[in-house]
Amino acid sequence: MSIITELSSIQTRLTRYGLPVCFVLGVMGNLLNICVFAQKHLRINSCSIYFINTSIFNFLVMFFGIVPIVYTSYSSYDLASYSVSYCKFRSYMVHVLLMISRFSVALAAFDRFVACSSNPAIRSLNQRHIAIKLVIVICLLWLIIPIHMIIQVNIQMPARRCGGSDVYSFIYGIYAAIVTALPLIIMIIFSYFAIRNLHHVRSRVQATGHTNDRSTARIKKRDTQFILLVVSEVIIYFFSTVLFPVYSIYVAITASTAKDATRVAIENFLRYLTLSFLLYVNSCSIFYVHLVASKAFRQECKFLFCRFYKPNRISHVSYSATGTRNVKKSVQIIYNKYPMDTSYKQAHA
Repeated sequence: MSIITELSSIQTRLTRYGLPVCFVLGVMGNLLNICVFAQKHLRINSCSIYFINTSIFNFLVMFFGIVPIVYTSYSSYDLASYSVSYCKFRSYMVHVLLMISRFSVALAAFDRFVACSSNPAIRSLNQRHIAIKLVIVICLLWLIIPIHMIIQVNIQMPARRCGGSDVYSFIYGIYAAIVTALPLIIMIIFSYFAIRNLHHVRSRVQATGHTNDRSTARIKKRDTQFILLVVSEVIIYFFSTVLFPVYSIYVAITASTAKDATRVAIENFLRYLTLSFLLYVNSCSIFYVHLVASKAFRQECKFLFCRFYKPNRISHVSYSATGTRNVKKSVQIIYNKYPMDTSYKQAHA
């Protein structure tokens, strides 16, 4: 079997069997992510706003991205190759949704840096209403920035391919490399400084011995959990996206180079991995990455399931937690109920 046939076969199997599994797991995972962070005791945190926004747009990415690809693989009919309007709309929408999702993670990393800062002026930016405004801003920006795709993307003949002309493909390759690398750089920089700030806070606590300070203890425990979640998203984003800017630059450089059939087949397969498969895997995997990264997140999920499947038990626990006979036991019950919010535990320490 030639390498051309082998790569085509692998791509078909990934599309027909891999992407549908990602889609099912991704729909469940993103919905659960939204449900967890939309809980009353978590949604007051500004970082939860970014996590919810990321999950919403990952959910939309899967519908606009995965569903048409899988349908085309089974039906052998690609509507984007015959309808100019659909070709432009789908290319634009998938790009917009992906960029909003990426910059939501970048803002989450910035939020953790702000929350762990020792500077009160910087720390004042860590507010829910500011997070909502920033989310609205990035949504509006990424609805406007890629408008050039609506103008330039078209059905290219005679290959009947939805895409841009040779000149636009060159320009888009450079543009795509920049806008994909930018949120990744932001994520890495602010995640690093957030971890460093958190380390400094812990060092000051150990040096002064003021372990009962509420605000310090809250940063040390609750914000550590949110930083774990952000860092886990940054890691999965890095590994699923790092090839995209590299491939985009390569395409831009070699646009005018003569290529044989084998090289074209390899490039098409790499294009599929970088522009489709890995990007959609990233959109589908965030919830499961959170589960692996944070014990507190796993406890939040357990509590969420108990609320739906054992409401009487949760009701009893809530009633017991408000009692005054055994304060320490009651506080521990509440802490177990809300593992990512230590304010109850700190208030009764």
